[in-house]
Amino acid sequence: MNKIEKVNVQVSMLTCGLIIFSCLVIYLVTSGVMISMLADAYNERANLTFTTIESHFDSRLFTEDVPDGVYGAALSYLSAVKDNMAISEIFVVRKDKNGDFQYILNTKNDKINTVINDEKITGKIEKEINDLYTTHYADAGAFYASLDGFRYLNFYPIMDGGTVKGVACIGIDANRVYIFKIILRVIVIILILLCCVISVRFSMAIFKRISNPLYQDMSNTDTLTGLKNKNSFTVDMHNIESGNQSRYAIVTVDLNELKNINDSRGHQMGDIYIQNGADAIRKAMEGTDFIGYRVGGDEFSVVLKDCDIDMIKNFADRIARMADSINRGGIKTSMSIGYAKFDAEKDRNFSMTMERADAMMYENKRLYYKTKNLKRREE
Repeated sequence: MNKIEKVNVQVSMLTCGLIIFSCLVIYLVTSGVMISMLADAYNERANLTFTTIESHFDSRLFTEDVPDGVYGAALSYLSAVKDNMAISEIFVVRKDKNGDFQYILNTKNDKINTVINDEKITGKIEKEINDLYTTHYADAGAFYASLDGFRYLNFYPIMDGGTVKGVACIGIDANRVYIFKIILRVIVIILILLCCVISVRFSMAIFKRISNPLYQDMSNTDTLTGLKNKNSFTVDMHNIESGNQSRYAIVTVDLNELKNINDSRGHQMGDIYIQNGADAIRKAMEGTDFIGYRVGGDEFSVVLKDCDIDMIKNFADRIARMADSINRGGIKTSMSIGYAKFDAEKDRNFSMTMERADAMMYENKRLYYKTKNLKRREE
């Protein structure tokens, strides 16, 4: 697996991770909001139900000796309320003399006039009931999973003066909440898989495109000459000045008579002239690690590394020789060249090195126009 393929896989994995995280957040928020809304609705119905039955509890239900018919009457009333309020169950418990909680009424039990004293309360429900004996205050209900399915239960203290004599529990069938969670979970899983497949294919296609050297270099390449552009030059100059500047040198090149060519033969021929200059620089750089830039209309720079002054001069002369051999479009390529190597005694930074190279280049340009007896025009 090459470097691009490895990065491709990493991008795909990152994309999948972000999608999975986003879908899970959406799932948790959505399910949380929906369940909270349903819980509020269930809690309101349970509160209304308890308000209805609260005053109908016969205090004799919570004694050891209960008169005949009291259980039957209470159970019949609770069953009727349960049906009218669309409640799945209502049961009442009390604490016996041993401190255990036991059912005394349960609308799911059809044994009228029978104390359900063989069913002890255990687990989480026991804790909820026990808390009511201490706090005397009913909190909002909660969802419980049981053998009968998913239920929403609210617990209410049945008071006698300042004493809790029993606890009523109102249960609502919440299986649709459970089904909703299952359906939502399946939808999220399918959505995650679908989005991952689509995003992986899309991200890989995009990454292959942007990782193509052609596209990578476009933002740093001068389209006319194929050399690096001014943007790339600015970045590289900053990097040089941030590092060991003493290793670097620069050659600056400026084409002669471009303005005359543009005016006499047109800008298309002027572009060819610029390309000729770039070709001369490119050929001179063959076999080296030097980097060439087009930094202006007819201005070029070449950055050299680990060269002494003789090597730099030889390279500048080589550019001039290459320019003499190129006459595409019937135009002889002429250029003025300057060069300089970073000198800590003269240069505070590499920009000053470039200024010295420019000064040499402009002096050579002045001599060129003087020798040719030409009047230099603004280029």
